[in-house]
Amino acid sequence: MIWTGLAAVACLLVAVTGVVAVTTGRMPPTLRGRVVRPELWGYGQLVFALGMATGMSLRWWADSLAMGDAGAATAFVLIVLGGALQWRAQRPVLR
Repeated sequence: MIWTGLAAVACLLVAVTGVVAVTTGRMPPTLRGRVVRPELWGYGQLVFALGMATGMSLRWWADSLAMGDAGAATAFVLIVLGGALQWRAQRPVLR
């Protein structure tokens, strides 16, 4: 039970940093030099946090094995997509 609470706090912290990056453009100090597009990085954080929350909540809403598999696949795709958005935010826009 304590691990679920700690994971929920971590998920919330990831989401808060994403909201701050999207709304204000501010970044954590360790990433300020590398990230070129803070808004895109914030959206990546939000998608990543959504994937984490989906994976954590599987035990409450996935009643069958098929629902659990679909939920795990969805969580995995969201986490990978969030990471890809964060990676892309470190690259300049190609024109």
